[in-house]
Amino acid sequence: MLTFRNTAIVYIFLVLGLMGYDYQHELSVWYYLLSFLAVSLVVSWGCYFIQSGFFLKAYCGGDESKNQVALTFDDGPCDQTHVVLDTLKRHGVKAAFFCIGKNIPGRENILKRMAEEGHIVGNHSWSHSNVIDFYPFNKLMSDVSKTDDIIFDVIRKKNRLFRPPYGVTTPIIARLVKAKKYAVIGWNVRSYDTSIKSRDRLLKRIFTQMKNGSVILLHDTTPGIEIVLEKVLERARDKNLKVVSIEELFGIKAYEPA
Repeated sequence: MLTFRNTAIVYIFLVLGLMGYDYQHELSVWYYLLSFLAVSLVVSWGCYFIQSGFFLKAYCGGDESKNQVALTFDDGPCDQTHVVLDTLKRHGVKAAFFCIGKNIPGRENILKRMAEEGHIVGNHSWSHSNVIDFYPFNKLMSDVSKTDDIIFDVIRKKNRLFRPPYGVTTPIIARLVKAKKYAVIGWNVRSYDTSIKSRDRLLKRIFTQMKNGSVILLHDTTPGIEIVLEKVLERARDKNLKVVSIEELFGIKAYEPA
């Protein structure tokens, strides 16, 4: 499996090999630059695609032999999250909500409703800053810990699930995950509901990818997402796909034992 550690080892041996050859044959500096560019591209790919497992293990897809899918929502809570919860309740299904900590104050009642109705509340950082991937370890630890604390204060459960903002992973985030003993939840169906404006295009994208073991990424902050959710649930029913919780899909626990 291609990982950051393996890539670093290969790159070190590659550079040492180039230096040894260069000592006798005077290689062009372009060989060093090209090798650095190649490794940089691999690392960038590993950062952006959480499914790669490049820096850390993430749960991104379930058992494809089972007719099960899971729904996840990022970036809430927000004022329209209640509408999403209404839709889920009407269909009798559970979802996971990866919440931004700074959005919780003033909306504690939404978090309580999530927990009371059997949905999972997970950590999606406090700030969801555009530059959070460049935070030093201590600042990142403080950021996500604030969200763990407020989740516990509201629902009285100690969170175990974490989804990195934007799904980006780095060595620092991997260190954080290890220190906090998080289970990282990714996805294998990215809807792009925050950027695709055409509802038909959005649904086509989801329907094309949705299959056994799918973890679907949506945002409860997207205007009209409850309409998209309704269609997704109808399609899942038509395809005989059971919508289950992340806990059931992966056989993991969302919270620390009481």
